Amino acid sequence: MSSSTAQGHTTSNMNPATPATVEFVVDILLQSIREENKNAVEAMSKLGDPKIGDEMLGQVDGYVGAIKSTLDAVQRRLLDKMSALHTEHNKMIPLHRLPIEIFVLIITGALESFQTRLWTRQTHLGRLTILSQVCKRWRDVIGSTPSLWATIDIRDPAAVISTAISRSSNHSLNIIGASSSGSLKYWDNLPARWKQFENTAIMHSTRWRSIQLVVASSEDAQALMSAPAPRLQSLEVKSMAPYRVSFQGGGSIFQGTGPRLRRLAMHGLTIPWRECNLRDLQYLSISGLGEFAPSCEEFLEILRMCHTLVEVNLSLGSAATVESSKKGPPFTMTQLRSMSFRPLSPSWTSVILQTIRTPSVQYVCLELDFSSAGYLLPSIIKRARALFSTAIDSTYHLEISVWGNRLEWTCYPSDMSRRWKFDITAMNNPAVETLETLLVEKSPNRFAPESISLDFHALSDSEFSASLLKLDGVDCIRTIGAYDCELESLLTYMSGATTNYEWGLPELEDFYVYDCDYEPSRLLEMVLARYREGDVTLGGGRPPPFKDLNISHAPGEADEETLGLVEDIDPSFSTPMYPDRSGRL
Repeated sequence: MSSSTAQGHTTSNMNPATPATVEFVVDILLQSIREENKNAVEAMSKLGDPKIGDEMLGQVDGYVGAIKSTLDAVQRRLLDKMSALHTEHNKMIPLHRLPIEIFVLIITGALESFQTRLWTRQTHLGRLTILSQVCKRWRDVIGSTPSLWATIDIRDPAAVISTAISRSSNHSLNIIGASSSGSLKYWDNLPARWKQFENTAIMHSTRWRSIQLVVASSEDAQALMSAPAPRLQSLEVKSMAPYRVSFQGGGSIFQGTGPRLRRLAMHGLTIPWRECNLRDLQYLSISGLGEFAPSCEEFLEILRMCHTLVEVNLSLGSAATVESSKKGPPFTMTQLRSMSFRPLSPSWTSVILQTIRTPSVQYVCLELDFSSAGYLLPSIIKRARALFSTAIDSTYHLEISVWGNRLEWTCYPSDMSRRWKFDITAMNNPAVETLETLLVEKSPNRFAPESISLDFHALSDSEFSASLLKLDGVDCIRTIGAYDCELESLLTYMSGATTNYEWGLPELEDFYVYDCDYEPSRLLEMVLARYREGDVTLGGGRPPPFKDLNISHAPGEADEETLGLVEDIDPSFSTPMYPDRSGRL
């Protein structure tokens, strides 16, 4: 036996039995076999006798069989001993020395993400089966813990689902009835075996804890919402065609069992909202309701019922215009942290933002179509800025992306350890108007960030020129990106005085150009104008040198003089050249 010590622990390498010992044991076994098979041994002593018959040969074969059976028995005993030693080894593992209750909690936590399957391809039961194969202890604990079997998935085989329902005893069930991962809102196909799975789920409705299900018809939706579900906490349903659930003849949703929902997502399905207990609701998502969508007033009444709501997502692109006079009295949602309205009409958004007070909001996402409501843009920005101010307790950065008739802006804190974000998209409204309202108008409600990044996409020279004229006096623009644009106006703007007698984009540090149309000489002229030695005639002194200048898919090879000048500006700058229209500075 040899041993070694490392870090205070002693490990031993055990040697097998010596050859002499093995030979001794084999001799003992053979002696026992000979005593039990004397006739066969006697036959073996006469192997040279020509009178030996088939009976004698059979006895020899029997002796060989006896040796094999003995070998099998010895092997089984040794394997049993090895198994026992492995069991003892596993018992000594720190994880296995925990109380079973703690061990079960660890496995439950590891499987928690599979109970909703938002972004995972594997099912809960599939993962559970893998875990049960780790060792006998895990298999025994998993097999005897009903709560671990309480999630069924339509992608599991029917036999596995049946076994799970049986093993889960009377525990509350999580039902997942979709064939792909991702948000239920975007499921657009009926899974295979969906009807069989739906029937199985409804049979056990009194045990529902959470359910995600796609329904094919109004009858299926009605059957689902008519099932008693006293334990239900999370309900997410996608109807393949818009439908309004209604009850005639004294019926009621979930047969009046009154589940206290905490999570509710209705996609293509409208329910009798007033019959639902929404006091404990923390998550609400509504989309794709078509003609069955609630009015803005009804939606605000729904929000009034949700005293503990933390997150709300609303997607009603075709909702009717609403007058602000119908908004009702304002109310406060103290726990609301996240709002996402995408897409939603500006009139709805304006009314909602005027009506609700959200002192704890940290995330806002608005996607608004101004095709017939451009007049509401200043009001929306005013409301968004007022809402934004409730979350701001530090300086912030503003990112803006500009297309011809679309503008997106995102605000987030300069200190990234602070967690809040505002993301707003204005569609079908001239981006120049949106940009002016957002940054330039002299109003206490305009956005005033510490720094700005601007990205321009597929703009003509005239569109670019109109946008740049709105930026005079906005001195905190640190980054410009141009993608598939005509750059003549931008390079001219950056090369000299603007209407306020300062450099165009005087604080610019990062400049990104991708697949744009311009004369390479104009780029050189712009750089020379901003950075060549000589008298400075414009106010504010010279602009700061570029920290990052990136030009990709340039029109022709990069000019060597330009590259050399960039290296003079920043000696650490790398300037590889690519002759295949992928020049990068």
